[in-house]
Amino acid sequence: MQVMHSGDDMDTSDQRYRTSGRIARTIYSVVILAVIGYALYFFGRPYLVLEGVGHVVAPVQAVSLPYAANVRVVNVDPGQLVYPGALLATVDRPDRSAALRVIDGAMGDAAKDIEQARETLQVEQEIQTALKSRLDELTDALERTDQNPDAVDMLTRAAMQREYTQALDRWQTNQARLQRLPGLITVLEDNRERLRRQHADIRTSWENFQVLATEAGTVGVEVVREGASLQPGEPIVEILDQTQRFVRWELPQRLLRLPQAGEAVTVIAANTEVQGIVDRVLPLAQPNGDNQVTTNRLVDVSLGDSADELTLESSVTVRMRYF
Repeated sequence: MQVMHSGDDMDTSDQRYRTSGRIARTIYSVVILAVIGYALYFFGRPYLVLEGVGHVVAPVQAVSLPYAANVRVVNVDPGQLVYPGALLATVDRPDRSAALRVIDGAMGDAAKDIEQARETLQVEQEIQTALKSRLDELTDALERTDQNPDAVDMLTRAAMQREYTQALDRWQTNQARLQRLPGLITVLEDNRERLRRQHADIRTSWENFQVLATEAGTVGVEVVREGASLQPGEPIVEILDQTQRFVRWELPQRLLRLPQAGEAVTVIAANTEVQGIVDRVLPLAQPNGDNQVTTNRLVDVSLGDSADELTLESSVTVRMRYF
C-alpha cells in the first residue's frame, strides 16, 4: 500500500518529486537556451546576412507630347500588355482655335505678298523695253559729244552724264528685279502652301489626336485620368519593357559592406524564391518613382531566366550572405 505525504512530513526521496523536478529543470533550460539563441540570431544576423526591400522593375518609356493637351479618352489600364501601334489615349489641343487664327492671318499676309510681287514683276517687264531704249539713246548722245566736244557746253554735258547715270541705275535695278522676283514668288508660294498644310493638319489632328504606342510592353501603374490637362512633356502613360525586368534593391542604413558586382543574392517573393546576381550599385542619391531623391544605396539585381517568375512592380525581399 502506497502512503500519501503532505505538509512537513513530505518524503523528499519520493520518486514523483524527483521526476517533476527534472521536467521543470529541462523546461527552464530549454526556455533559457531559446532566449539566448534568439538573442544571438537577432543581434548577430545583421553581421551575417544583408537584407532589404526590393521592387521588381523594368526600363520605362514615358509616352508624352511636346505640347499641352487635354485628355479626352484613355484606352489602356495599368498592367495591360500593349504592342506597337496600340491606341493609348485620345487628346485635344486646347490652343487649336488660336493656332488656326494665327495660320489664317499668316496665309492672308502670304497672299498679299505674292500679289504684290507679281504686280511688281509685271511692271518691271512692261517698262523693260522703254528703259533699255532710253539708256541706248543717252549712250549714243554721250558718244557723239565725245566725238565732237565743242557741240555742247560743259553744263549740258554734265546734265547728260547725270541723266545717263540715272538711266543706267534704273536699268540695272530693272534687270535685278526681273531676275529676283520669279524666285521670290516661288518661295512665297511654297510658304503659302506650307501654311495651307499646317492649317489642314491643325484642323484634322489637333482634335481627337490618337496617341499610339511605339514599343511593346506593360502599362505602368501611373496612367493619366480622362479629362486631365497635360503640360508639354508630362507623361500620359509609362510602358515597361517586360523582357528586361530586374530588381531594384534598397539597402538598409546599417551594413558591413556594399555588395559587389557578381555576388549572388536570393530574391524572396510571396510565393516563390529565385536567385539573382548583383549587377551594379547605383549612386548614393537616386530618384525614385515619385520624383523624390532617396539617400539609401540602391542596387540593381539581375534575374536572368528567373525574371518571369516575379510579378512586375511587386515588392520582394532581397537577401545576401556576407560570408
